[in-house]
Amino acid sequence: MNLFFTILSFAALSSPCRAAESLLEPITILSSRIQSNPAARSIGRVKRDVIESVDAFSLKDLMDKTPGVFAKQSNGPRDVSISVRGSGAKTSFAIRNIKMYEDWFPVTQSDGLSRTDIHDANAYEGIDVLRGPSSSLHDNYALGGAVNFRTRLGRDVDGLDAGVTLGSYGYQNERLHLGRRTKSFDYSAFVSHIRADGYTYHNGYKTVTENLVGRFYLDESRTVILKFLNNDMEAQVPSRLSRAALDADPRSAGITNVTGVGNVTAQQASQNRRDRRTIIGGRYEEQLDPETGWRILGEYDVKDINQTFGTIGDNVNPNFHQYADVTREGALGGMGAKHYAGVFFNKMEQEASSFRNLADGAGTRGALQSNTRGFHQNLGLRVREELEFAPRWTAIAGLGVEQSQVKAAVQTRTAAETYSRVDADRLFYNAAPEAAVNYKAETWTGRARAGMGYGTPSIGQLTTTADGLTGNNTGLKPQRNLGFELGAGGKNGGLSWDAAVYYEVYWNEFITQTPAAGLNAFTANAPRADHRGVELWADWRHPQGWLLAGAWTFNDHVYKTFRESVGGGVSIDRAGSRLPGVERSVLNARVGWDKPGLPGGWVEVNQVSDYAVNNANTLRAKQYTLLNLNVHWKRDVSWGRVKRVTLTFDLRNLMNKAYDGSAVTVSDSNTDTATSLLAKQAFFAGQGRSAYGGVTFHF
Repeated sequence: MNLFFTILSFAALSSPCRAAESLLEPITILSSRIQSNPAARSIGRVKRDVIESVDAFSLKDLMDKTPGVFAKQSNGPRDVSISVRGSGAKTSFAIRNIKMYEDWFPVTQSDGLSRTDIHDANAYEGIDVLRGPSSSLHDNYALGGAVNFRTRLGRDVDGLDAGVTLGSYGYQNERLHLGRRTKSFDYSAFVSHIRADGYTYHNGYKTVTENLVGRFYLDESRTVILKFLNNDMEAQVPSRLSRAALDADPRSAGITNVTGVGNVTAQQASQNRRDRRTIIGGRYEEQLDPETGWRILGEYDVKDINQTFGTIGDNVNPNFHQYADVTREGALGGMGAKHYAGVFFNKMEQEASSFRNLADGAGTRGALQSNTRGFHQNLGLRVREELEFAPRWTAIAGLGVEQSQVKAAVQTRTAAETYSRVDADRLFYNAAPEAAVNYKAETWTGRARAGMGYGTPSIGQLTTTADGLTGNNTGLKPQRNLGFELGAGGKNGGLSWDAAVYYEVYWNEFITQTPAAGLNAFTANAPRADHRGVELWADWRHPQGWLLAGAWTFNDHVYKTFRESVGGGVSIDRAGSRLPGVERSVLNARVGWDKPGLPGGWVEVNQVSDYAVNNANTLRAKQYTLLNLNVHWKRDVSWGRVKRVTLTFDLRNLMNKAYDGSAVTVSDSNTDTATSLLAKQAFFAGQGRSAYGGVTFHF
């Protein structure tokens, strides 16, 4: 949440008074005399007109419409792995290397892990994606950037929205959204229940989300914001498939390796997740005088995980976030300036145990296999200066410094009532500077930026060896990156556009691979890798309602220095190989018609290039092109208490094309052959043709 205030301040430092151009909530007290987006960085936005027009099953249905961002299916119904400029693409589940927020309250825990199960897209007014290394403002784990989900304000809901969506494979979504605004209070309360059978076998789920935000305006200078976010989820989980199994039956639930039993089906292992996540937070903002404001934030975030895979695991992670900052507008050398300083602290406890899975189809627990007790802790400060040194020019300089500690003891069963113990206790010091310049013309802006990011290892990374077993890997170094970007964007009539090129150098990048089924993922450092790419976005709206929109990303990520251990004492130089998991080209294009009060819609094309699944680049996820259709209609009515009706219909994967929905990075072996590569479990099948229709009544 440090980010939140950091960003809050940053946005306060860097955003204009008009809410539409701000990275902050419209209610933020501090105004700004500094020009729009002086942060001189690439920002992608998903706006409300798209969110309310789509029956979004998960965030993937929305975030692929922004450049530089790609989402892939992970272990659960709404659990997607999000990568920004390829950072985070090698994650086998959930999200790493990107800081996640909701209303600028942190939803990334202190170990750098975020999960999207908690996010229901129907609750949001918009989504903002800040691309590029961002640790100067967003501290640890912000190597790829930051994402903020903005819930709808009570004044925008202005009553009650009641909606239901039905769709393929048993999908149903019931939701309520209540909100009002008075002179001194704005509240928004959202609740949803979703269930489905799932596209693949053994993939049914149900999930309930509650999301409440209250904003108390104590007077013209003081605001209190309270946040409650909760998600309960039960889901069956299929196993990833090998290429051979995927080609034979893409809807198969796959097999899993159960300790002490061997390979069984996902049904026999009773693979499932029963997880709960609860976030309670508050922040206080005060304008001390016309030039000075300060903020303080506190948040409690607990993740309670109960999962059955090859072993059965319980994991409880209570997390505390605190943040305080001060921002002052003024002058420096006769030029308009904004000064910022903030401090933060966050700590996550970890208590985890795993048990033998008896593989009886009921998820029966056997003997205790391992226990982990430890914590992640981050403490730091940041300063920032923004200077309007000419009427159209703004310069930015910032610095974040941080101390992080990871400490844990892991005990693993080696025989009956006999346990081995691995201890990890690492202290890390990191610093991230940032410098940027922004030019603002009448209809466009130009920007140049250099920034750094860093990420420290987690407990699991420090205590898992190359063979996928518990052991000492405490020599793992933190990863760092330095990114440069040039970009420009603007709006002229009905055309909005943005373009950027980036070059990022990574040192000691985390390379996480799965040695084999039933084993834990192992993380190594790649001493040097280069990430570079191009991002293009455009949105054209004709006065008569025609629309044409598109986002295109090109990534070229290669190892510069990395020797991969492939077993048997053999290592192979991977210099020049492409990084696994990173899509080289991603295109989203929409053409359609949309005019207020009348039916509208679009035809959408999603095209993703093939990409490597291993460091040798010999196993690949296949290229695919999908065609989607959307129809929607929002109109005002006078049906008793019903004031407005919104109808939506989505037909996805119109041509019912088989494709690779996602692929996890797998390890190489010195005995790999064309046949053995086909047996590596890396893939989830993409969903076949599916239809979703919904209606929302506004009272």
